[in-house]
Amino acid sequence: MEPYVGITGFTKPQEICAVLEVLPESPLRKLMVGVLASWKSLRGIPLKPRWQKQFPRPDSIPALFPADPRTIHLVHYSTEEGRERSVLADMFKIHELAGPNFHGFQLNVAWPQINQMDDYRVAMGWNYRIVLQLGQKAVEAVDGTTQGVADMLYHYAGNIDAILLDPSGGLGKPFDTARAREFLAAIADRGWDIGLGVAGGLGPETLHLVEPLLEEFPDLSIDAQGQLRTPEDDLDVDKTKLYHSRALEMFERHQERVTAV
Repeated sequence: MEPYVGITGFTKPQEICAVLEVLPESPLRKLMVGVLASWKSLRGIPLKPRWQKQFPRPDSIPALFPADPRTIHLVHYSTEEGRERSVLADMFKIHELAGPNFHGFQLNVAWPQINQMDDYRVAMGWNYRIVLQLGQKAVEAVDGTTQGVADMLYHYAGNIDAILLDPSGGLGKPFDTARAREFLAAIADRGWDIGLGVAGGLGPETLHLVEPLLEEFPDLSIDAQGQLRTPEDDLDVDKTKLYHSRALEMFERHQERVTAV
């Protein structure tokens, strides 16, 4: 899967248009437009106040995915405890809702049922991307070890396109460079053909925490969410544009260093 610079939590078309205005015609990394959906939001069930401003109405999702070759459009889906059996049905429902510019999913589900991933690929093939989030809950479920994560990921590697290591879960907790390197290395050592990505506390002022990883993982994707919100939990468009511009500059600097060697 091609690497990207991700922004998650868009709820209005004008937010995306504002970012696209500062995006180069041929960016080094595409913009991943991340839109949130959940078991609750798909059923019109009120969300916790912490998340209400970050989840759009499901029927508004198509308007958030522009027909622009510089973008990748993923629905970031999460479920509720005890509702894990609904993941596959909800994925199919999102296909019905998300419109013609929908490219796939990020599954914010701790180790979804393997048979559901198999069934999804049988039904939909490989035209749509699946990014599996490895959040705190997923890591803790395998005793918090890098080997445990890599061993469990073995069962999913044949059905996913990429992983996103995100202990923060969209809450903007600080990024731990050393810990991220340990997990990424353990996964990369398995030799699977899957993309690698990181998130957690990333924003315009914290990208320096990711940059040291590029030497070892040059195709690393990144994603930001919690650090791009205002105190009222709206998307801070100015901060979002600054994050995206600085992220592209970071990847360009790395590319220049590689080319110069």
